[in-house]
Amino acid sequence: MSKERLQLNLRLDGHKELYEAVKEAAATRDTSVNQFVLNALRAALGWTVEESPSPQKVEALESRLVSLEERLAVVVNLEERLAALEEQRGKLQKSA
Repeated sequence: MSKERLQLNLRLDGHKELYEAVKEAAATRDTSVNQFVLNALRAALGWTVEESPSPQKVEALESRLVSLEERLAVVVNLEERLAALEEQRGKLQKSA
């Protein structure tokens, strides 16, 4: 796919409801208006629709990933501490 910048200027005079519906549909799909319109054009032509996340979604997912990695580190630490405690308990039971 070419990275050449092409623009299609579309006037929506008298179609404010359509414009608002497009903005709302794009937001619902967590994508940009540009990507939504590109996908609508592809679909109208019978072409494959590309699903690419918006930069905001990528940022949100990356933030969520960091949070999950932090939580995973806590769980791993707890598992290691639990294993050490179980090992100590086993030693105490053998010596008792």
